[in-house]
Amino acid sequence: MTLQVCAKGIADFRLLFESVPGLFLVLLPDFTITAVSDAYLQATLTRREHIIGRHLFDVFPDNPDDPNADGVANLRRSLDLVLATKMPDAMAMQKYDVPRPDGSGFEERYWSPSNFPVMDEARNILYIMHRVEDITSYVLLKKNRDELGRLHEELQKSIGADELELSESTEDVAAGNQHLHALNRALKLEILARGKLEETNRELTRQLKNNIEKLEASNKELESFSYSVSHDLRAPLRAIDGFARMLEEDIAEQLDEEGRRKLEIIRNNTRNMGRLIDELLEFSRLGRKELNYGHLDMAALAQAAFNDATSAATNTTTLSMDELPVARGDLTLIRQVWFNLLSNACKFSAKREQAHITIKGAVDGGMLTYTVSDNGAGFDMRYYNKLFGVFQRLHRVSEFEGTGVGLAIVHRIVTRHGGRVWAEGAVGEGAAFHFTLPVVLRKDGGEGGNEQL
Repeated sequence: MTLQVCAKGIADFRLLFESVPGLFLVLLPDFTITAVSDAYLQATLTRREHIIGRHLFDVFPDNPDDPNADGVANLRRSLDLVLATKMPDAMAMQKYDVPRPDGSGFEERYWSPSNFPVMDEARNILYIMHRVEDITSYVLLKKNRDELGRLHEELQKSIGADELELSESTEDVAAGNQHLHALNRALKLEILARGKLEETNRELTRQLKNNIEKLEASNKELESFSYSVSHDLRAPLRAIDGFARMLEEDIAEQLDEEGRRKLEIIRNNTRNMGRLIDELLEFSRLGRKELNYGHLDMAALAQAAFNDATSAATNTTTLSMDELPVARGDLTLIRQVWFNLLSNACKFSAKREQAHITIKGAVDGGMLTYTVSDNGAGFDMRYYNKLFGVFQRLHRVSEFEGTGVGLAIVHRIVTRHGGRVWAEGAVGEGAAFHFTLPVVLRKDGGEGGNEQL
């Protein structure tokens, strides 16, 4: 019975995947096609039974009639990069024609592809997900508009030359008529192209309006949830903690050691639940808080956060800090980023006799990069995908206290500022956390953060 349920679940999952509206192809590491969505089949003029189990480039070779065809080479390069780095890769726009089902040649196609790995817990690549957007209509429409523009310029030049050398000869009149007919055709084509563009714009506007309405509805649901958490859950927690405290004060002497221990467990857990609620509310508010950009002295913020993080520490923690580039951003939120990262570094280094934290900064192209590293407990890179998730923990609470929200808050703040955050670590050897903020040139020629001035 269990096997039947499992098999049904797999079948249902495959049906769901094949029915998604996106254009998806699932590949094995040797580029054998193992699954495909219905939308992909329709866009590439193929059938599932004709491509499953076959090599990708056997099914989709380059167009032999196009001497400049490089779709196979570019796609192979991207897939090899995914296998080598185990990271997603987004490709530039590709011209990659597809064979007609009747074998009569190839259909011209333009795509916007991306490839990303699917890995097991040991970070071994099991599959490569190949996703594309069919942008053929857009590219061909743009080509038509460019050609119309070129033809229009040629006609204007030709008509201008005729005006300078106006002749009453029959041949000149006939040539003028030809130019007028050509111009008329060009104008009709331009009107048609503009009509298609306007229709596309109307559809995009409609989709954007729908997405905005969905987003507003989601925000309202989130605000309602936050209110419920804030008021409906806090009241019973306060009651539990209050009654436990009264029992502890009134009948503590009548309880044995085990009874007092259980009361302490109740109070500790209610306080921990209260902290979880507070941090969940703070995390949800980050998505709605307006960013107030200003000048940020990152060295001063980092030093202040380190002082706060080590104020209650029982061990000695030393700090090495390089010169940090200044930035622009929301002072309150970036201060929270520094505090969360340095609190984490102090917490996971607490069991070291001599804990040491290093802070570095650099300017790399258009980004400011900041790094906080420690010599603490570190983490297993196999579970890296859980690191910045809400309530995700890589260590037991009995080893290191915490709620599992701090790094999720860091990720959301940095992402809202237009940066990114990542980490490296090894068990027992410490960890390094990096985050970036964009560099934007100010009007006075200096460098700032990410405020558009």
